[in-house]
Amino acid sequence: MSKIKKVLALVLTMAMVMAMSIVSFAATKDNATITVSNAAGATLNYAQVIKPDQTTRTGWAFVNEAVASAYMNAFSVSNDPQLAIEAMIPAANVDASKLSVAQANAVNYVSFSTMDNPQTVTSAGVYLITAAESGYTYNVMSAYVGFGEVVIDEENTYEYPSLTDASVEAKKTPIGVNKSVADTDNVVKTGDVLTYTVTTNVPYINPTDNDKTFFVYDVLDGAVYTEKEDTTITLAGTEQDAYTVNYNADNTGFSVDLSGMINDANSNAGKAVVITYKVKVTSENDTITNTATAGHQDGSDFGSKTTTTYEGNIVLTKCGENENIKLADAEFEVRLNDKTSSALTFVKLSNGAYKYDPEGTITTLVTNSNGEIKVQGLGLGTYYFKETKAPKGYSVNERDAEATLELADGTTAATSVITATTSMADTKLSALPSTGGIGTTIFTVVGCLIMIAAAAMFFVSRRRTEK
Repeated sequence: MSKIKKVLALVLTMAMVMAMSIVSFAATKDNATITVSNAAGATLNYAQVIKPDQTTRTGWAFVNEAVASAYMNAFSVSNDPQLAIEAMIPAANVDASKLSVAQANAVNYVSFSTMDNPQTVTSAGVYLITAAESGYTYNVMSAYVGFGEVVIDEENTYEYPSLTDASVEAKKTPIGVNKSVADTDNVVKTGDVLTYTVTTNVPYINPTDNDKTFFVYDVLDGAVYTEKEDTTITLAGTEQDAYTVNYNADNTGFSVDLSGMINDANSNAGKAVVITYKVKVTSENDTITNTATAGHQDGSDFGSKTTTTYEGNIVLTKCGENENIKLADAEFEVRLNDKTSSALTFVKLSNGAYKYDPEGTITTLVTNSNGEIKVQGLGLGTYYFKETKAPKGYSVNERDAEATLELADGTTAATSVITATTSMADTKLSALPSTGGIGTTIFTVVGCLIMIAAAAMFFVSRRRTEK
């Protein structure tokens, strides 16, 4: 009998537990969670701006008069906050630009609290959420916690009016500029045409900000823009024809006004802007730098990036048989990779200094007073220096000097100027035998002796005659 009582007690207990469970699942849900995605690294804050109010015709009310004014001004309604709320119903038809302005203004009139993610709340309504993260800007977000029947599974639900959970995807905008150049080894030579790509993002600009300009700037050193008709601007992968690139007078910088991509709804915020353009290398100092910035007009608020590409140079030293003797006025031609190829062309920078230029007119390079020739603006490869005229008193060296410009072992791209040196020694002209000097002297002496002998015989003959 006692065993039967125990079984009955156990069954009764289980029935009570199940009944309690059924009651709990049949009750209303008095709290809800707000979850923000795409904001893993951000600090979040939240504040309620609209709350339930069964005394109003919409069933909702703003949390204070200042917030109500912010929304009424944005939606261009007056005297009745309910008109502003009605302008947001249904939510799918709300004017995004006006809503963005309303939110941007409303943040100034509520007190924010640090937000967990997810965050539990106990009241229905609209919550503003702000996010902050280094390197990004975020749109102000709205999360709507409503009333409804909450389904837990196929058999269990919370009854209406339960609080429904809300989820929001953060709209974040990277702050920064990226640059790339289509050159794998990062070494170029004068005259090369390079393709640069500048990438930035349309910034989130608060609708209440006075400055809604958005510019991209670019500055070159060691190059000029070329093939300008091929310059392209894309927004989220779609080419844009409405924007004009304005080049500086010296063709070493440009600006482009992209302010048309900014609107109060920030509908383009975060979208990638890509500008692709070409430059021609003109460098005289062995480096080509390109700096791109994005920001408000004349500013770099949204990031800056500089890339550097490098050229090579070679210094040849001409000396005598004694290497301490430096020889000026030796003349050379330079060839690349093949001793039988055409001589490279240069422009003269100063005595002994020349820059490679495919459109140059100089093929003969002359050593300066230090016996040196410096050639700049070179790419990778082996260069041969052929002497075409030796300095006075020396003979031409028939053996070419050579130097190779190459990347450092274990590297695939240059991080500094590529340099090399080479040298060549000349020998003095050999002494040649003199001719005609001693033979003339002998004839002169013999002639004089004959004349003396003839004079003596004349005087002797005259004396005999007189006797």
